[in-house]
Amino acid sequence: MFSRLIIIGVGLLGGSIGLATHKYGLAQTVIGVGRTPKTLEIAARNGIIDEAHLSLETIPASTDSDQTLVVVCTPVADIARNVFAAIKHFGHSGRLLLTDVGSTKATLVQEISDLRFIGSHPIAGSERSGPDAADAELFRNRLTVLTPTKNHSTNDLNLLRRFWQTLGSHVIEMDAVKHDEILAVTSHLPHLLSVILTRMVRKDERLFTGTGFAGMTRLAAGSPEIWRDILLDNRDHVLDALHRFDVQLQELIKTLQSKNTETIEQLLHEAKLIADSEYTSGFP
Repeated sequence: MFSRLIIIGVGLLGGSIGLATHKYGLAQTVIGVGRTPKTLEIAARNGIIDEAHLSLETIPASTDSDQTLVVVCTPVADIARNVFAAIKHFGHSGRLLLTDVGSTKATLVQEISDLRFIGSHPIAGSERSGPDAADAELFRNRLTVLTPTKNHSTNDLNLLRRFWQTLGSHVIEMDAVKHDEILAVTSHLPHLLSVILTRMVRKDERLFTGTGFAGMTRLAAGSPEIWRDILLDNRDHVLDALHRFDVQLQELIKTLQSKNTETIEQLLHEAKLIADSEYTSGFP
């Protein structure tokens, strides 16, 4: 599909893309760009990348025969800068396609609306980080959202859709603002609730936590730097999500105060039906 795949940021997502690209033969050469030699060494040793570079500038420029995909897998605050750097180095060749894996899109699409770029968000991940956590099957049966800009071409969109589908994803297209609004509820709010629960349990109470608590709080183990950028970039939608949660919380408090057995059971039953549904465990 591509002569070269260039991954900027070879962590969990970037590393998983590299492994999957090798597994399914999607690129002749996978090139990793990272900030530290150690991370790149791990990525090379684990078969994620074929070449390692500490800067885009050391990668040979594209030729007319190259079909290159650049995937930016850095924190959201750095994505636009890396996209601009890639365009500056490789030019605006018709053989160059750029995307990212960030979980917020509206600000990014606005900043780079004049560039040949299509946003991607594979809704997959782990509380683990780094190339050692990479998994070639990370995107299998998961949803990937594409957020095209005004300059995208049909060919580029089809090519990127095929790329993610080959990695195992179900692919849809969505407006960037709508994407951020939904992800504030389905992804960013759960992370904050995990953080709150972790902080509210006192030290002398931690001995009594079990698998339920561990499952509820594992999200808080995610990278603070990455989540700081996500929450700030999507602040307005996250605040709306917190208000929606507060409405539900206040309703639950009133229900418990009233000792309304029937309502409590109905609430728990409805939640169980949703939790047991296919929508919480990927696609069939």
